Amino acid sequence: MLLKRAKDYALRAAKSLGVFSLVARSRWRRQRLVILGYHGLSLRDEHKWDRLFMEPRVFRQRLEILARGGYRVLPLAEAVERLRTGALPPQSVALTFDDGFYDFYEVGFPMLRDFGFPATVYQTTYYCDHRFPIFSLVLNYLFWRGSDVFRSTLAKARTAEVREVLKFARHKAYSIPQRNELAAHIAAELGVDYCEIRRLRLLHLMSPAQLAEVAAAGIDVQLHTHRHRAPVNERLFVREIRDNRDWLADRIGARPSHFCYPNGVYHSSFLPWLRAERVVSATTCDLGIATREHDPLLLPRLVDAGDISASDFEGWLSGVSSFLPRRPAWCDWTPVKGYPGWRNGLGVT
Repeated sequence: MLLKRAKDYALRAAKSLGVFSLVARSRWRRQRLVILGYHGLSLRDEHKWDRLFMEPRVFRQRLEILARGGYRVLPLAEAVERLRTGALPPQSVALTFDDGFYDFYEVGFPMLRDFGFPATVYQTTYYCDHRFPIFSLVLNYLFWRGSDVFRSTLAKARTAEVREVLKFARHKAYSIPQRNELAAHIAAELGVDYCEIRRLRLLHLMSPAQLAEVAAAGIDVQLHTHRHRAPVNERLFVREIRDNRDWLADRIGARPSHFCYPNGVYHSSFLPWLRAERVVSATTCDLGIATREHDPLLLPRLVDAGDISASDFEGWLSGVSSFLPRRPAWCDWTPVKGYPGWRNGLGVT
């Protein structure tokens, strides 16, 4: 915490001295692409539960910073190609959203239209056909929200509870509707209004109609696997890509060619498989600014979250923060041999 405060003070001082502006407009920065990664935008209190869910007012402030600072927000495909050819405009930025939650449709999409910014949604698709919250996520949210006991319990303990319920549901071979009924039963036991969760569409993905609407309005929809998992098995991995791509092609009329690793998990064996599937670029959750030296299938991002200060956010946009001691990335463990999953993982099995 002390280091974070010192860093924030240093960044605010650098900004007041004009260092941000100087670096942002430098030749060094022009050769680099800042890719911003977002996950959820809070519809109720999700930002208190998980740092990857951002309050809408904070997200609007981020967009205001981009507009006020004169940053060039480019479509992802154009940005990646310009990075490759060395033709980026000054202060280049690309906006990406992982998973394709309903909250993007409800909150993010209207704000982006207000500012005229392009964006890419990496859409996982299995749950798009089910108008239920994602089972593993809503379980964790329920145990967090359900009682004073669980709200004060460490996330690790809540995760253990979730794993037991997931194990039970798998053992019973529950269908998605049956899992939803189980989640509703657990919510009732914990005193949580599950009807409100369904009504607000907390932790739901966009429906096919909503996805088609945002795509028709210019939002770039790209690959994120069908079941939000990246198996370290070529046949299963390729099936995830193809199922995801075919589902999207049927709904939006385009065959996506850019990818984001689910949960930020990647392995060296994925790269030739992605190339064989004609995937042009892939983004990670590794903290950094993309350069021509990066493998296009291992592009770093700033995964923006509610606990990142406005000064640090601007520092990354300008490039100044990349010279300072870094906070640990939320997914430092990403290069793995296997698929350990995520504490709130979206994987549907």
